[in-house]
Amino acid sequence: MHWLLFDLAAPLASYGGVAPGSVRDTDLLPSRSAVLGLLAAAAGIQRDEIQRQKELGCDLLIAARVNVEAVLLRDYHTAQAPGQAALKGRPCATRRDELALPKDDLNTVLSNRYYYADYAATVGVASMDAEKLRNLERALRSPCFALYLGRKSCPPAWPLDPHRLDADTLADALEAYDAHAGMKLAAFSRFGVERWLRNPSGCYAYRGDDAIADGWRVEPGDLGGHIRHIVRRDDPTDTLRRLYAERAQWRLEREATS
Repeated sequence: MHWLLFDLAAPLASYGGVAPGSVRDTDLLPSRSAVLGLLAAAAGIQRDEIQRQKELGCDLLIAARVNVEAVLLRDYHTAQAPGQAALKGRPCATRRDELALPKDDLNTVLSNRYYYADYAATVGVASMDAEKLRNLERALRSPCFALYLGRKSCPPAWPLDPHRLDADTLADALEAYDAHAGMKLAAFSRFGVERWLRNPSGCYAYRGDDAIADGWRVEPGDLGGHIRHIVRRDDPTDTLRRLYAERAQWRLEREATS
């Protein structure tokens, strides 16, 4: 199986799930939609190009491992937003267009938004199509649009430095990638960023349930830890309307080590 692996490290990251009301939560693991959105941005695929978005993710299996014990932060957030009646018949292509109204027509929206600070994760994207991964590697090295970890306020701390390799299992792919990434750790050590790369504390991994049919299911013995089955609404079905379907997911967790 062909793999494309890269690191996501940033001062802040936020991977939201279902967010009713004023609480905008975040998951510790990158969502499938967040990883596909990052790949699409790198490849220059627009949000309204729904068919291209679907083609991008149709045969990709995604795994992720969190490398650090990130700190959960809460931001009490205020924002101005116009009412729906005030927007009728007006151009609304930009944020400036939205707010070009008398103050009496603007409402204040309050929310609690959650982030992880000092975040670092390793993402693996697998496919039977080597050429597709080769194209994605080139796109990540020279992205068309700005990349971010969940929200636009969360840019990566450094280039993703994607690396392609062949491996039979997720455990083998991570082991081979860690050997490659050791050189990057040495290069960045003078900036004091060791805490963002391959910290043995708080390591998690997951595989999508769609991988089970191909014999890719991660067993606890592969990486060591406890595996559980969850359902997550992070499979994008319409990126323009921001519609997501539920997806079964296998998640492996192991005890933090000192």
